[in-house]
Amino acid sequence: MAVQRRPGTRHGGRARPGSGERHDFPHTPQGPGRTTPQLRPQTTVRRGSEPVNARSDLELRRLLSRVFLVLFVAGAALFAVLAALAGPGPVPNQGTYAFFAALCAGFAGLAALDLVVIHRRLAAGQGRDRADSPERTGSGPPGRSG
Repeated sequence: MAVQRRPGTRHGGRARPGSGERHDFPHTPQGPGRTTPQLRPQTTVRRGSEPVNARSDLELRRLLSRVFLVLFVAGAALFAVLAALAGPGPVPNQGTYAFFAALCAGFAGLAALDLVVIHRRLAAGQGRDRADSPERTGSGPPGRSG
């Protein structure tokens, strides 16, 4: 005896996916296809002290800010000279060079502002090197008295 098939079904009367019938079992009170999450034991618990203990490398930031301050000031001066020498012709023209001079001057201002912030943080003792240095702890290298 052959199995009779309904239209839109295959393999013994099961509905095709997408025919309006959903197959997202098991049905739970949280909704179809949702199961209760399995709680896994955590070996280490995060204490949330990262903002207190996190430190940036202020010495490296200071070095990079100094280098880029010099580069952006030189770039702003160079583009300002090029803007003064260029005419109102096709691109690159006076407006293009003036735009790049202003852009370099803005980045130089950001580098200078970063240097001010770094200076204040180092003065407040937030630097990694200063907090661990022998001068702040009062102990020098072993075998030396000072």
